[in-house]
Amino acid sequence: MRDSLAHRGPDDAGLWMSRADGVTLGSRRLAILDLSPRGHQPMQDASGTLTIVFNGEIYNYAELRKELQVAYPFQSRSDTEVLLAAYSCWGPDFVHRLNGMFAFAIWDSKRRHLFAARDRFGEKPFYCYRRPSLFLFASEIKAILASGMVVPEPHLQSIYKFLAYRETDTSQETFFKNILALPPAHTLLYSPAADALKITRYWDVDPSLEVRYSDKRNYADHLLELLRNSVKIRLRSDVQVGSCLSGGLDSSSIVSLVAAQRNGNRQCTFSARFADRNCDEGTFIEPVTQRFLTANYGVYPDPHRMVEEVDQLAWRQEHPFTGPSIYAQWCVMRLAADYGVTVLLDGQGADEILAGYLASRSFHYWDLLRQLRWISFAKSAWEQMKSNGIKSITGMTPQSLLAESKWLPGSFLEPLSLTPEFSKIAGCPPTPVPEKFKSSLHNELYRQLTCSMLPKLLRFADRSSMAFSREVRLPYLDHRVVEYLFAIPESQKIQGGATKFVLREAMRGRLPDKVLRRTDKKGFDTPQSAWLQGAMRPWVEDILRSNSFRQRGWIDHAAAVKVWKRFRTHPVRNQALLFRWLSLEMWARTFLKPSTAFQFRLNPSIETTLPLEANTRVLVQDSDM
Repeated sequence: MRDSLAHRGPDDAGLWMSRADGVTLGSRRLAILDLSPRGHQPMQDASGTLTIVFNGEIYNYAELRKELQVAYPFQSRSDTEVLLAAYSCWGPDFVHRLNGMFAFAIWDSKRRHLFAARDRFGEKPFYCYRRPSLFLFASEIKAILASGMVVPEPHLQSIYKFLAYRETDTSQETFFKNILALPPAHTLLYSPAADALKITRYWDVDPSLEVRYSDKRNYADHLLELLRNSVKIRLRSDVQVGSCLSGGLDSSSIVSLVAAQRNGNRQCTFSARFADRNCDEGTFIEPVTQRFLTANYGVYPDPHRMVEEVDQLAWRQEHPFTGPSIYAQWCVMRLAADYGVTVLLDGQGADEILAGYLASRSFHYWDLLRQLRWISFAKSAWEQMKSNGIKSITGMTPQSLLAESKWLPGSFLEPLSLTPEFSKIAGCPPTPVPEKFKSSLHNELYRQLTCSMLPKLLRFADRSSMAFSREVRLPYLDHRVVEYLFAIPESQKIQGGATKFVLREAMRGRLPDKVLRRTDKKGFDTPQSAWLQGAMRPWVEDILRSNSFRQRGWIDHAAAVKVWKRFRTHPVRNQALLFRWLSLEMWARTFLKPSTAFQFRLNPSIETTLPLEANTRVLVQDSDM
């Protein structure tokens, strides 16, 4: 189990076992802080009663260490030992003090229980499997499968939600039956004596929190202060740190803030480039690299090579994916590994908290209409049409009405082509997200943050980076930044047709005007249609003709062939739908035995979810942390 995750930790391996307690912890280490043997995991505290495995980074470890060193005898400079000391001195509630990305588990031999936690947004993964007398956990599902004690079976509702609603990573369910994810911002407590497993949320966005300034400039100033500190603590490392640079406002702002703290040291940046000018962002990347004198390295993702590596993508991701843009990120991580840069700062998370997606504007317009703010509505609509063309005005209808419709699963333009038998057995509504805010826009951003967008993007980033033993750090997902941006007025996100208004104001004079004024949204966009029609066409047709695709029982084969033929004639339609089918088939080929293709016909029962309390007896654990 442990060594199936060697890619996540190539620098060290450890194993700890307590026969008396029936507990085993395994670790693979990617050394970032305190590269010495003192950072070895599993790590025990000074008393020998606490043992930890940990994956991620605690960015405020230095401040916490300073508080704890009065009462705790530190033996290392690692943030892992800070977690042990914090639990020892402050108890489980110490998770509220953490600023970081993390998934960790602590075995407390004195209290005879396991305490585990996952960071607020789910940047680092934590999967588990349970049955009577057995509890397994790991940072990737493949480690649980490597135990030999779990037979991979498809979770049919997850497959349905993926095909019908494009959902992945929206709940504790995975694509594997009975293998579950510890939700972000939750802790886990397993107590053998009580025979119980308890899951508890420890953090959420507070809808009652409001920040209002009489001087509007204070909004941007406060955000800039928060981002500066977020970047500063994310630069803490004993290995080289670089940045991903797409040319967009988010990553360019990070590069700017890193440059201001580098004290003359040249920053390395890594970018995906494309020969197709509609996807390439080189004209925005170059002004940033020139202004901040970065050493920029670019890579041109090759669709032929993607076909050669698609089985590796499926193996690493463990879930099907919605498009080939994930391959651009994969190539950037490999590029960083080629140049020996271990840690990368990136701009993910900004779109979900700053209304960066163009579709978010419709919810802002809806708020303006509900508030009878006709002049503001007309001004914003006019500015949007000037910047993005008259066709963009079609995005002014709140898309949530379609997404929530029971009669229109997924996009109403997509012929989902699911078999009636599969739909009857696995059909279910989209994952519900509570509406916590008075603002439609903030409710939509909360949905993007917790369900529709960010969770799958974080998994993409984690798996693609760890495939090459790289670590990605995300300054916009500092919880202080997120809490602040949900507390300020909606007009600071969208104003006069411009998205990310407060960030643009914060970076005014700090970024090239060409980047600051960008209104389009690409974000690792790939020439998907051209790839599917060209270099990837033989691969597509091979899958659609295959017996495995035909017999899987999820997608109506004849209807799928018709969609492909229609796509060949009208390539702007259904490309995303086609890629979902292809990706799902590659996932099934990678993880499922051929006999499982018909399993839903034989056993149509719906799988259970992880309850707040569940009986278990013996604990067996594995982790790369």
